[in-house]
Amino acid sequence: MTTNAESVGYVPGGFDMLHIGHLNILRAARERCDRLIVGVATDESLTAMKGQPPVVPHRERMELVAHLRFVDDVVTDISQDKREAWYRHPFDVLFKGDDWKDTSKGSRLEAEMAEVGARVVYLPYTAGTSSTLLRQFLTSGVAVGVAESSRAVS
Repeated sequence: MTTNAESVGYVPGGFDMLHIGHLNILRAARERCDRLIVGVATDESLTAMKGQPPVVPHRERMELVAHLRFVDDVVTDISQDKREAWYRHPFDVLFKGDDWKDTSKGSRLEAEMAEVGARVVYLPYTAGTSSTLLRQFLTSGVAVGVAESSRAVS
């Protein structure tokens, strides 16, 4: 926890293919704290969680997030256990999309944060956009583009 009146917020995420949903949650989090730390998941942890590597490498995702004016600090997030993040960079509140609210993952996160004296605040999830959806679109778009190019050459 912080030693002065400044509140510190933390937003963990993959931030692969940075999109409006990412911006929305980061802006909303910054409005609710004095200092915002963003934890960007490593390529390895995203691969373990999602079953495939991110499109944008970790170093580039870190740099993109670091250049957002409402982000005060960007750190590497190395574990699904957010107590690890808290031990490395203490914060008062962890912000997460409300798609986690009332789920087993959300309950586990709330319990872990309570252990270290932090709380979880859920922010509106931007429906209709996600890195997973963007990946699916790009994958299907590439396949269509290849098929159309092959027909045009024939």
